[in-house]
Amino acid sequence: PDHPQTYTVVPGDTLWSIASRFLKNPWQWRQIWRKNQQIRNPHRIYPGDVLRFSYDPAGNPQLEIGQREEVPLLKLVPEVRVESLVEPIPPVPRAAIESFLARGQILGAADWQKLPYILADDDDQAIYADRDRVYARGADFDQSRYQVFRVGEELREPGSGRSLGVSGVYLGEAVLERAEDPATFVLAKTIAPVRAGDRLVEIEEDKEVYSFEPHPVPPDTQGTIIARLNTDVTQITQYSSVVVNLGAQEGMEPGHVLAIFGKDRKVEDPVSGGSVRIPGERAGLLMIYKVHDLVSYGLVMQAERSIRMQDRVLTP
Repeated sequence: PDHPQTYTVVPGDTLWSIASRFLKNPWQWRQIWRKNQQIRNPHRIYPGDVLRFSYDPAGNPQLEIGQREEVPLLKLVPEVRVESLVEPIPPVPRAAIESFLARGQILGAADWQKLPYILADDDDQAIYADRDRVYARGADFDQSRYQVFRVGEELREPGSGRSLGVSGVYLGEAVLERAEDPATFVLAKTIAPVRAGDRLVEIEEDKEVYSFEPHPVPPDTQGTIIARLNTDVTQITQYSSVVVNLGAQEGMEPGHVLAIFGKDRKVEDPVSGGSVRIPGERAGLLMIYKVHDLVSYGLVMQAERSIRMQDRVLTP
C-alpha cells in the first residue's frame, strides 16, 4: 500500500497497526523488519521511535528504527534491576486480550483432577468470597499466590467429537498463609463465589507474553472456530477473542495469522434441479495470542463480513 518514508510511533499504536501502514499483508512483517543493532532493545518498538522505510542493496524493502528518543529508565534497588518507564508497543491492543491471557485456562480432564483443590473454609460456609480463609490440599504450595478456577465445559471438535480439553472458569486468587496439610489461604480479587472442590493453579508471571510478531501459519493449515471467549456478546467482530481447534500439536504459536472463511453451503440450482456447493467467502483475519495443547486463543484483527461459530480458519 501507499506508505510514508518515515513514521513516528505514538501511544496506542500496535505492531499490527504499524505493519498495516507499510504492508498490504501485515502478517509479512518479518520480511521487512530489520533490527537496528546501534540502539538499546532493537527488538522492541517504543512510542517516539521514528521508523524509516528504505530498500536494501538487493532492492528488498526494509523497515527499521532510524531514530529513538532516550527511553527513561527506572533503577530498582536493592535488586539493582533496571527497567524502562515506557512500555514497548504491544502486537495487538492489550485491553482486548489481557484478561484472557491472565485468566484463560484449558486443560485435559485428567489434568484438572491432578490440581490442588479447596477443601473448606474456616466457618463451615457453602460459598466463599474475598478475605475468607480457606483450606486446600493436593500440592506442596511453594508459591505465595494462586488462581482459583472451577472446572467448566468440555470443548469438542466439530464433526469428529474429539475432546480438545476442558475450560476453566476463573473465580479469583488465593494468597498462601501457611503451607501445611491442609494449607491455609486467604481469598482475594474474587469475581464469583468460590466453593469446595474448586481448583488452584499456579500464577505464571511472564513479561514476554506481548513480545510476539505477526507471521503466517504454515502452508495448508486448516482449522475451525469452536468457541467464543467474549461470552457477554453474541456477535464475533473486530477484537473479539475466539477459540480455534489448532494448538501446540499443530505447530501454533503466538503471532500466527489465519484467514477466516465462512462455511461452504449448498444451494439448489433452479435450472438443473441439482445442488451446487457455494464456497465460503473470506470473512476476516485473526492472530493467535495464546496456545494450549490442542486449541488456541485468537483475536479477530479484521472483520470484513459476518463471522460465525464453525467458520474455517486457513493459511492466509
